Amino acid sequence: MHADDTRRKGLPAPEALVAAAVAALGFVAAGIARGTFPFGDKSRSTNDLGTQYVPFFAHLWDVLTGNAQGDFLFNWQSGFGVGFLADYGVDLGSPLSFLVVLFPRDDIDLAVFVISTLKLALAAAAMAFLLRRMRPGPWWLAAALGASYGLCGWAIDDGAYVPMWLDGLIALPMFCLVGVWALKGRHRTLSVLVIAVFWVSNFYTAYMATIAAALIFVVGVLTSEAAWADRLRGVLRYAVVSVLGLALSTPILIPLVKANGLAAPSPSGIFVPVPLENFFSRLLPLSEGVGRGAGLYVGTAALLLAATLPFNGSVRAVTRIAWTALAVLVGASFLWAPTHEIWHGFDTPNGSQYRQGFVLCAILVIAAWLSVADRAPSWIALAGGTALVVTLAICTQHSPLLTKGSIIVLSCTGVLMLLVLLALRYVGRPRLVALVAAVLVLGAVGVELAWTAIVVDEQRGKLLTVSAPPWGARQTELAGKVREASGWPQYRTDPGTVETTNDPMLLGGQGGGFYSSLLPKTLNQTLTELGFGWAGYGRASYALDNPVTDAIFSIGAKLDGSDIKRAEVPPLVTVHPKPADDAPQPASAFAFQERILGTKVYDVPEYKGRSTTTPGVVSLTARCAVGSPVYLSLPRVSGEARLGPDGDWKQLAAPRRPGINTSSEMLNLGPTPASGVAVVELKVIDSGGPIPLTGAMGCLDPAKLKAAVAGLRASGPTEVKAGGHSIEATLKPGSTGLAVVSVPRIDGWRCAVDGGDAKEPTNLGGLLAVELPGPSQKVSCSFRPPGLDLGLAAGGAAVLVTLGLALFSRRRRTAS
Repeated sequence: MHADDTRRKGLPAPEALVAAAVAALGFVAAGIARGTFPFGDKSRSTNDLGTQYVPFFAHLWDVLTGNAQGDFLFNWQSGFGVGFLADYGVDLGSPLSFLVVLFPRDDIDLAVFVISTLKLALAAAAMAFLLRRMRPGPWWLAAALGASYGLCGWAIDDGAYVPMWLDGLIALPMFCLVGVWALKGRHRTLSVLVIAVFWVSNFYTAYMATIAAALIFVVGVLTSEAAWADRLRGVLRYAVVSVLGLALSTPILIPLVKANGLAAPSPSGIFVPVPLENFFSRLLPLSEGVGRGAGLYVGTAALLLAATLPFNGSVRAVTRIAWTALAVLVGASFLWAPTHEIWHGFDTPNGSQYRQGFVLCAILVIAAWLSVADRAPSWIALAGGTALVVTLAICTQHSPLLTKGSIIVLSCTGVLMLLVLLALRYVGRPRLVALVAAVLVLGAVGVELAWTAIVVDEQRGKLLTVSAPPWGARQTELAGKVREASGWPQYRTDPGTVETTNDPMLLGGQGGGFYSSLLPKTLNQTLTELGFGWAGYGRASYALDNPVTDAIFSIGAKLDGSDIKRAEVPPLVTVHPKPADDAPQPASAFAFQERILGTKVYDVPEYKGRSTTTPGVVSLTARCAVGSPVYLSLPRVSGEARLGPDGDWKQLAAPRRPGINTSSEMLNLGPTPASGVAVVELKVIDSGGPIPLTGAMGCLDPAKLKAAVAGLRASGPTEVKAGGHSIEATLKPGSTGLAVVSVPRIDGWRCAVDGGDAKEPTNLGGLLAVELPGPSQKVSCSFRPPGLDLGLAAGGAAVLVTLGLALFSRRRRTAS
């Protein structure tokens, strides 16, 4: 089989265009059939898609349009103020993310769907384009195989609801294309840019794609027909452009790595390889294994063609041996713990454990192409490949990951492919035969891919939780109310965490809610000490309904159901006396709050605990002032609590390893009854230890809190200004002591007093604090992500070296 003459006629690469169209249409067709957004009422937002990624895209829209409180370096809206550059690098680094501004803010879910679809299409196009650059062949077969890769099992099973992982799906064929260029001595500067773009897009899957592309490049070098001197020069070129591309990404990559090191730790998962029957069954169509196996499906056509490679005498023996060995070894590496850890950066994930699955999909698709590009396989090769696929089907027929139609679809598509390949091999390939073959193969591949996507998405909907509905009238109403109540930076408007843990980014406003894999450890510690609840090993913080923390963080307005609740609070910057060096360490969340507020506002009583007549219920009894709100702080306990036998049960943390995976927020159980005796009843599901004998109950004195707020307002600054990643306060004349900014003290802040030298600030209870050396009038603080300066220096050096090599190459070509 020989390449078509489309490229010689100057037409655009048809294989890429058709592959992209088939992949996109297959994904859209699956959504239509399932009735998921935007084609129906079912939400696509399973797991982190709705709670993390959609809100991040919404925040990016705000940043790009000038509607955010913050910029690319800092996010004032989440977690009471956190860095943003590293989160951008993890979740939004792809250039395609900027397409979000083409959509209205209310269509943010549609924007994410379109961007995800475009990424799948580009992955298919990139693979199809790569295949014909590795070896000439019929464009329609390259298109079919490219589409098979773009809608492979991993793409639908793992990547479809984690949009940034799809960047790795595009990166792998592009990195392989860089290897092809390196061996041919072409496109050095473009190669550097390709490496850089995809490492910025998503470093996690780019890391996996880099390993896979390097293995594929090694096989390419070993099987090349060029002289060894030319091969070695290609290896050197590949190494140079890879290093330069990686260095070019360091302005994002180094701050990201630094932020990851400072993030709340998440324990590594325990790798247990799936049974071989289940592992191999994921190669077959209509197989599903959401979170239970590697998504290895690449379509029956690609699977059959890849299986013919070991038996195909038309292909050089070294190519057959090398690619077969590569596929077998990479597959085996998925099942052995040490190599499995290497694929995941030596950190076994807690969720889906085969996040590297797309690399084997790529290898299978390339192997399929190498077996068919020059000429259709002989009947001997087809018989051998068919025997392998039939053996696979027989050995996995009882796998729980197969559905009723798996074997039927495999058989039908397999027979069709055999007939097409036999016709192409023995009938020849006149235009009519090629046209019929192209229509049949592309049609069969497209239908099978879409059908499998439907099955996988249906299973994912059963197994995974829908984390958020798509944006609708309710979200528009809530966002409008938050916007109307906004008074930033005079005070914060907290939207809470009712829709998602990232409501401050999704709905607007500024609050404590924040869900990110890079949530700083120090922020988690501060919020835990103050009584905030969290989940996800401390990487998802919830809002807290508490008037003391509202005062501490200057929350002057907050979303309460569908209404806005307002309160008189201190400004974002307050002035406090300098605390004594020997101040005792707070013993409870109430004491931590009082330390920052600067005033004692709680009565923390002694209480007695006993079992009740209700099984599984214990009670805590204490005396409080009549009418004072009773608060309960048991961060390491899951279950329910209420005040008295007639009170409403309120939820503590979810019963999933409290104190490790979750932490209970401080609860307001209601006012102390007229008897002055507060009886708190607990239904304990799980606890990280015994219930503490002191410090779990606190009775708030509203009058003292009101006086404390009035005092802080009276001594506070006359003006507060906030920039994208800075804040400045003009103090009242003669201010001394400690200026406290209601922002978590995370690494990256530097502050100056009265225009002096910027220094690292101290902290008060985990908040940013600046010592006033004497009567002072102005305090200014600015945030710069840790590692940014080093990243800019390394990236700048990479730019200079790349430009230098480009100029040297141009002069060398000109001289020759």
